[in-house]
Amino acid sequence: MKTSDTNNQYLSEVNRLSKKRLTNPKDIKKLWKRIRNGDKSAEIDLIEGNLGLVFPIARKYQKYGIDVSDLIEEGNIGLIHAIKRYNPRKKAKFSTYAVYWIKQFIRKSVEETSKDIRIPTYIWENLRKWIKNWESLHSELGRYPTINEMTLKLNLSTKQIRNIIETIEMFQSIRSLEAPIDEDGDLCIKDIITDKSAKTPDLIFTNFKMHDDLLKALDKLNPRERTILSLRYGLDNKNSYTLEEIGKKLKISKERVRQLEKRALYQLKWIAQKMNLL
Repeated sequence: MKTSDTNNQYLSEVNRLSKKRLTNPKDIKKLWKRIRNGDKSAEIDLIEGNLGLVFPIARKYQKYGIDVSDLIEEGNIGLIHAIKRYNPRKKAKFSTYAVYWIKQFIRKSVEETSKDIRIPTYIWENLRKWIKNWESLHSELGRYPTINEMTLKLNLSTKQIRNIIETIEMFQSIRSLEAPIDEDGDLCIKDIITDKSAKTPDLIFTNFKMHDDLLKALDKLNPRERTILSLRYGLDNKNSYTLEEIGKKLKISKERVRQLEKRALYQLKWIAQKMNLL
């Protein structure tokens, strides 16, 4: 049986099972109560009703040469892990919470099989373009370039840019790879991980910008935290500043700026996860 046929068969079964998914808040509350009381059949119902969350994420990582069925299996384990950890009393939706853990388990699987990963040539080529142009644009603008500016500079589509971002995210968790990615063999994956363009805050901002949700997300922070991130990372087409420079502007210590930046980034990451952008 062809892979596409197997996938279609799997999706057909997932769609059938997803019809059992509860939508009434009262019924969902009762289901969680049964699960917390050790009712295995209730847990199975919840798993089957949410299997549809796994396949889209698994398919996204299939381009790295890992069999999609293996990724689905890891994603399913992540789903079960999410059920074990989820607190229904909290405001976060279970689907949002589950997506986070599904991604974590799939990425872990990618990391563990990193020696066998095959990155498609077109992704390598686009990644080389990204690395080459990011620093020059950063120097030219005096701040971190936006996703739109990178797209125009590289003449790539949003989908191609997303592939680059996803590849960098994968590299962040695969710190053992030493494979060269430039023609001279001087630039390795480890160099990308330490590059400014690959740091977590930039990836968070980039994901927001790709969805035009950055301003909406920043509005959820308090004014001082929003100001610190705007100054620190050159948002709103402004220059980026050091912790010390920001401290002088706001008349607070450098250490206090660092603490507020860390707290704001944590909140922004949580918002991104809630919006299914990470």
